[in-house]
Amino acid sequence: MRVSLSWLGIKTFLLKAWAWTKSHWYVPALFIIAALLAIFTKGSNVAPIMELMDKSRKNYEERVRVLEENRENEIRRSEEVRTTYNETIREIERQHNESSSSLDREKRKRVKELVENFHQDPGSLAEALEREFGFKNVE
Repeated sequence: MRVSLSWLGIKTFLLKAWAWTKSHWYVPALFIIAALLAIFTKGSNVAPIMELMDKSRKNYEERVRVLEENRENEIRRSEEVRTTYNETIREIERQHNESSSSLDREKRKRVKELVENFHQDPGSLAEALEREFGFKNVE
């Protein structure tokens, strides 16, 4: 299998390199300065630059760690909110089912009372049902 670099591959690599260089411009600059200092001073002044690069790397690692912690906290909070939401919905549905079944029982009881009271007069029963429950008498 022959590996060939296409123009698109080269262009993509160069764009990625340029993006990295734009965000980490100080790294190549420090390497160039360190190389020049090492060449002209025989390496005696390179240590401060290396310390600066090490501090920069540590700061970057600390920022990444903080970002990861924030992300984990956000995920945890999101899961807590989702759990609370689901529990609340279940509780509301449970209460609704209980109240609707008790309401159905109360309505049935009231209809039974009306039927018992007006069983001999269907017109009065229809009017009472309409007043009580809003049923329309359609003939």
